Amino acid sequence: MKCTVCGRDELLPFKCKYCGEFFCAEHRLPEKHNCPGIFAASSPYEKEMREVKMKIKAEEEVMRTISRRIAFREVVHITVSIILVSLVGLSLIGYESLLFINPSLTILYITGFSLSYLIHELAHRMVARRNNVKAYFKLDPIGSLLTLVSAIPMLPIKFIAPGAVVLTTPATIKVVGSTAFWGPATNIAISAILYISSFISRSMLFSPLLSEILLILAKFNAFIAFFNLLPFGPLDGLKIIKWSIARWAVTIVLAVFLMVLTW
Repeated sequence: MKCTVCGRDELLPFKCKYCGEFFCAEHRLPEKHNCPGIFAASSPYEKEMREVKMKIKAEEEVMRTISRRIAFREVVHITVSIILVSLVGLSLIGYESLLFINPSLTILYITGFSLSYLIHELAHRMVARRNNVKAYFKLDPIGSLLTLVSAIPMLPIKFIAPGAVVLTTPATIKVVGSTAFWGPATNIAISAILYISSFISRSMLFSPLLSEILLILAKFNAFIAFFNLLPFGPLDGLKIIKWSIARWAVTIVLAVFLMVLTW
């Protein structure tokens, strides 16, 4: 057998286990014959590190896939919740009003109505993630069904809770409390802005219907804040009280004040 490098005849040639060629004693080492498989001729430590890196890379890819699926599912859940809340909003003014009210004002009303709920939930999500707590919006089957039923116009009582933001990693009382706090706090801010906008619209003799719509949305946001601040069950109020009773007291007083102001 001839050496692949120098052509010397060898009775007992060396076969390289990395490239499979035969060599003489002088060229038997991978680095001596420019072995294309020399990358495999590494130390046990290098091989172990390479395997660890490959394993980490595979795990990261799996996590990215899971994250993409969760993100897609969250978008679907948010979209469904917006549709359900919008239907409830329409039921409050009557579906037949779509034929008589200016389309632009109708769109403004429905958008404001659904965003009032959505911004509340996204505020929870943003604060949680800023505190390094994984959180995402998830539909609740029973809540979604009750919200859908509430879209029936003749029902006097409306239930708007198709879903909520879920914390998926452990969090301290402070993080849970601050996460709960910023939901109703956001609605209080929106309610105040809408009330002022409604007052300006009425004072400047703009469309009376526009002023009325802004006032309805201000009232709705004040109600969302008040309802979620009640210290019962899974509502935000109990979580805020455990964190800071002073903040809870201030926000619920503001919510009641805005409810009275917009009545």
